[in-house]
Amino acid sequence: MRSIALCTMLCVSSAGLMAHEEQRAEKVSITSLNLPDPVFVPSGDQVSVNVSARSPNTLRKLVVLLDGRNVTHSFSPVDSQSMTATIAGLRPGMNTFEVFLNKGDKRPAASLKVAVALSPAVACSAASFPVNAFSGMNVAIVSATPVAATGTVPEHCLVNGTIDAGRVGYPSSPSAPVSVYTYAIKWQVRLPSAWSGRFITRGGGGLDGSIPNTTGGLANGFAVAANDSGHDNNINTDPLAAGPGSFGTDFQARVDFAYSAIDRTTEVAKALIKAYYDKPQQYSYFEGCSMGGREAMMVTQKLPKAFDGVVVGDPAFKFSGVLAKSVYISQIFGRLAASRGIYSANALPLASNAYTNQDLQLVSNAILKACDAIDGLEDGMVSNPMRCTSRKVVPHLSALQCSGAKTAACLDADQIETLQKYYSGPITPKGERPYDGWMWDPGIAGCTSAADCNAPVSTNISTGWRTWNLGTYQANPATAINTANAFSGNRGGAAATVVVPTPPVVPSPIAAEGTTRILMEYDLDAFVASTRATTAEFPVSGRDLYDVASTELSDFASRGGKVLIYQPQTGGPFSPLAMVHWYEALNRQAGGSRADYRRTQSFARLFLMPGAQHCGGGPSTSDIDPLPAVVNWTENGVAPDSLLGRAASNTPWPGRTRPLCPYPAYAHYKGSGDINDAENFECRADQPHDRGGRSHGREH
Repeated sequence: MRSIALCTMLCVSSAGLMAHEEQRAEKVSITSLNLPDPVFVPSGDQVSVNVSARSPNTLRKLVVLLDGRNVTHSFSPVDSQSMTATIAGLRPGMNTFEVFLNKGDKRPAASLKVAVALSPAVACSAASFPVNAFSGMNVAIVSATPVAATGTVPEHCLVNGTIDAGRVGYPSSPSAPVSVYTYAIKWQVRLPSAWSGRFITRGGGGLDGSIPNTTGGLANGFAVAANDSGHDNNINTDPLAAGPGSFGTDFQARVDFAYSAIDRTTEVAKALIKAYYDKPQQYSYFEGCSMGGREAMMVTQKLPKAFDGVVVGDPAFKFSGVLAKSVYISQIFGRLAASRGIYSANALPLASNAYTNQDLQLVSNAILKACDAIDGLEDGMVSNPMRCTSRKVVPHLSALQCSGAKTAACLDADQIETLQKYYSGPITPKGERPYDGWMWDPGIAGCTSAADCNAPVSTNISTGWRTWNLGTYQANPATAINTANAFSGNRGGAAATVVVPTPPVVPSPIAAEGTTRILMEYDLDAFVASTRATTAEFPVSGRDLYDVASTELSDFASRGGKVLIYQPQTGGPFSPLAMVHWYEALNRQAGGSRADYRRTQSFARLFLMPGAQHCGGGPSTSDIDPLPAVVNWTENGVAPDSLLGRAASNTPWPGRTRPLCPYPAYAHYKGSGDINDAENFECRADQPHDRGGRSHGREH
């Protein structure tokens, strides 16, 4: 069955690829000129569109249909390669423009879907959403409230509810004041009064436990849903079981967090949409970053029929491996601090102070010296990271080694050695490698302004990487505590003690750096084994519940699903190389090669973000808007050849733009023009022999 499914995927993908290549060969396109949203008309029944073609002869022969109606006569030429028209008579709901190369052609060379607002069919009240519509689900509508329009959020109906409210969980820690909690999946759905026919679910973040913002997308006509993943950080929190991570002591709460809450909330949201508008959504989307990125990858694998287009950002998709890395780095950075006699207020090695900000800036500058020019331009960014290997970087780090006492202008030998261990990835005492290595990227401590940048005593340093991996540098160790998100408190510390291992490590006190102490003293082989273990109470291991690293996407791809992935190259908690290695494996499974990603890119595209830290930020052009790209790809078959990235104000080059390119391509300077303008760059891929072999990633 697997081979049949894969064949189905490849056949569908190949057909789509052929159509796309035919369209590209003729360079025919149709675009909406509607503002502010090209594909949503909130009022009225008309839209302006532009049609372009490579040659005047091709343009003259084009035939344009709107929902099967010939509207070619409405167009007027703009120049020899384009024409425009304002087309009236669009219907509420989804309207489809099709452009044919010749009269009588069966397959359009280009298409465009434009939604005209649909209105609700019933009032915004709890009575409009009877709970008997949710057969077999313990659903409660808590409220249904009309929300008036504001300056940024349009009029809509806000529906709040629960699934399985009052479920009694498994005891977390018997000695805590409260250790038996009740659980519920709390969800929220917003239904706009002017609806495009599109639906989106928003992913969460961290260990979830709260409903993420659901107002984004309403102005574009999306119905929006989200949930708290089945536990409430304000209620389900035990100070002796990693605080809000205590839900990990209850197996059903683990299942809800892993996938079930999204599955069931999506079912509820689609039923609410059907009841409110008297028709189902035409397209469904999912978007998330971090834990929400893991959830986005999850829906392509475990819920392949639920969503048509998916945006994945910096995902925790190898979650058990991420936590093995958390244990590992707590120990290597902790040992480095201990070797210097640097301890926290609770007598733990203070990993936060193993490197100063200036130390990390030295590392950033060494990476730039080694790799900045590899992409064809020295511009403070490493746009071709797969050629930025340890072989290139380590000599520049070694040149920084102090010849005598440590100063702000040099690194100690053990600091350099520890960094190499970090970039190589975790290795257990028995020699197992449970997670990937890291990319060398200058965003580890990139500059936040052009002033005082890339110098040994720089103070304008982007701290996104250190926040996750080291924690904030603290001038007074006597009052300091470890703060690294990867292994402290109720994030990495909670996940690696209670949420993922089986059985959970209890007690795991939040107070006095309790979870950090456990990880710093954990045998890494034992930890890795615990992520794969099961018990009677936990019949599925943490790794099997949470990891979504399968490359079997045939069910998703065969029905036309599209997935767009953006991956910061610096990152924070998650390895960029882990994503690259997964994507290369996906390409091999789809029948591609190191020189040919066409089949894979027909349904899945990966965009690396030079300099970017977790989910964005850092010295990068990471300000992007990927959702319109995946909508256009899903509905019109126009795959994104690049994403436009913009640099924020707290970078050395505010306003700089760059094309973010589909892997394995990268942004390459054309040789002339402003280096801060994306127009002067093109997406280019090295030949396979230029990128190195599969062992290349380990060099990082």
